[in-house]
Amino acid sequence: GPSNSWKRAFKMFDEEKAGAVTKPVMEGIMIVLMKVVKDAALSQSMEIKDAKAVRRLEVGEVVQLLEGPKKEEVAEVMRAKVRALKDDAEGWTSITGNQGSIFLKEGVTVKVVKETILTEGFEIEVPKEEARKIQQSTRKLKPGELLELREWGKKQEETGLTRMKCKVKSDGTVGYVTSVGNTGIKFVDIV
Repeated sequence: GPSNSWKRAFKMFDEEKAGAVTKPVMEGIMIVLMKVVKDAALSQSMEIKDAKAVRRLEVGEVVQLLEGPKKEEVAEVMRAKVRALKDDAEGWTSITGNQGSIFLKEGVTVKVVKETILTEGFEIEVPKEEARKIQQSTRKLKPGELLELREWGKKQEETGLTRMKCKVKSDGTVGYVTSVGNTGIKFVDIV
């Protein structure tokens, strides 16, 4: 019945197996990340005519969807309000052009390029007695493995590591992975 499918959905979203869907998980579900697949203009307003430019969005950039997509009636294109993750620039951009060209695609996949580990939490410094527990809850990620990006990388002040939240495509495990080491070495790359 309906209650079963709700239970299934809940199980699916209860990624931390806490018996509750935590706020960050809920926000993680709601966060829609898009990848720029064709250079696009980021502008201050939904309407294209007379829109003041914020900056250009370049191929390979990742943006978070804030509003839309909505149809811009005059130009007949789908527009969305987005935030660029590399510098937090916000504005409106076209997702599709009126000739059918695509500027942004939903969902961002990253590929492991150097062996790294997936951990349950963002923080990576752990006291000794926790270290054993961490050993069990980590998973080695091998080069070539594909991850679905859930949250853009944030830098950890103490360690200098940049960590991002991902979901492993092969088995659905969700956790944090070091995307850039403290010496600038990249562990994952946007596909």
